[in-house]
Amino acid sequence: MGYEIFTRKTPRMGTPMLSFTKLGQITLNTLSAQALQKAAIEYVLLMWDTEERKFALKSTSNKKDPRAYRLHYHDAGNGAGFSAKTFLDYIGIDYSQRRAMPVEINPNHEMVIEVKIPDEYFKRKTQPKIVGKTATAVNS
Repeated sequence: MGYEIFTRKTPRMGTPMLSFTKLGQITLNTLSAQALQKAAIEYVLLMWDTEERKFALKSTSNKKDPRAYRLHYHDAGNGAGFSAKTFLDYIGIDYSQRRAMPVEINPNHEMVIEVKIPDEYFKRKTQPKIVGKTATAVNS
């Protein structure tokens, strides 16, 4: 059997990326985190548009807002993230594997990140099981 080339699962730093992790976290790669940190964004609100299947992070300076999530920037400067398992469950994301997507960072805009989530990132809806009658012979 011959060699095969391993395809990297996480893209390199050239593109701002956002990921949903297997632990139910939302993480930002280095490029994304640096842009948000430079704009001094510490807290975000999670926004969800059900019809468009769009997700957004809205910056907020209100640290006391119970809906706000605190961005945790990594000390080494190589990314940021926060726990969002309840949100990911709410919108139906399948995070059984890491799922990354490119994003545009708009630090001077109200929605600092806005992205349409690909259909394949959602959990598959299973058909409900139909409980049928068992066939029994009835003699008349």
